[in-house]
Amino acid sequence: MKDVPVDGAPPPARHCKSRLDGENSPVLWRRLLEGGRARWLLRVAVSIGIVTYILVDVDTEDLVRTLASVRPAPLAGALALYLAGQALSAYKWSLLGRSVGYARPVGEYTRFYFIGMFFNLFAPSTIGGDVVRALYLAEGDRPGLALNSVVFDRVSGLALLMALGAAALIAFPQYAFPWPLTASLVAGDLVIVLGWWMCPRLVRLLPVGNRLRRQVETELGPFWRDRVLLARVAVASLAFHLTQVGVQYVLARAAGVALPFSYCLVLHPVISVMTALPLSVAGIGVREGGYLYFLGRINVDDSIAVTLGLLWFAVMVMAGLAGGALFLASGAALPRVHPRTAAPADGSAALRAATPIPPGAVSPSA
Repeated sequence: MKDVPVDGAPPPARHCKSRLDGENSPVLWRRLLEGGRARWLLRVAVSIGIVTYILVDVDTEDLVRTLASVRPAPLAGALALYLAGQALSAYKWSLLGRSVGYARPVGEYTRFYFIGMFFNLFAPSTIGGDVVRALYLAEGDRPGLALNSVVFDRVSGLALLMALGAAALIAFPQYAFPWPLTASLVAGDLVIVLGWWMCPRLVRLLPVGNRLRRQVETELGPFWRDRVLLARVAVASLAFHLTQVGVQYVLARAAGVALPFSYCLVLHPVISVMTALPLSVAGIGVREGGYLYFLGRINVDDSIAVTLGLLWFAVMVMAGLAGGALFLASGAALPRVHPRTAAPADGSAALRAATPIPPGAVSPSA
């Protein structure tokens, strides 16, 4: 039974649920941005634990000397190459966004992408920046579809990254990495590809009018059916990952060590996958621990390994701050999700909604 207003009291406020392509949008966005507090605390604990171990294991004086000896010119070159790679990744996202109806210039996609990078600096994972990207792209127009373009951008990039890492491990057996590492990358990549292939087939089990089925089969159809689009996305993604491998190659020289490019082809994909896992805060600790393990296998000094991890993190922070400058230039305000108000079924419904209910009366809809 609905609440009946008390005599003399105003009727209770009626709240309308806004919609996000058929879902409650404000609740969804808040959940995506907030996450679970327990998971956040666990990630903080993991990062603190690994960082503490590294500080105990690595000679801090050697680490300080290595950081002080970093050459600025290669570091600046690595930053420029990193920014170029991110612009290439934004172009890849624009291919996906345009295929589902968001016909914006590539420059706009690049601006949104870099602003998302800025918000990634403060979120426990990349999901915060991804939601921001979707908000900018949609501007209230089908934000769920915009978010799906970002998700597919992430998933396709991860699939190519894992494939690149697995191919490098197989192509360069002289580095003698344990076989479970290669098997894990291959298995993970197969799971992603299989999930992508099965998605449009599984939704056919849903009723014809189901919203999810309609979205997968119509709005998101190019993500499965447009082979030219998928080929272009794959090429752009591969080119992006190769630029990031190049960043590792240049950063190593900034830190004072010459790494073979072939080793960087193994190093970057594996560490990137490790930091993408929801195990730590922004990959802190996991990243540096990964460098310690992989560079230790080729007898690189621990202080240089940790320095390389810190330089990689510094480059990402500087690129994110560039996105922050774009955010300020864009007005320093996030776009809002515009609620869709349902139209009244008929004129009498509109009249009832506009007519005040006298005190003590029972609403006809109760």
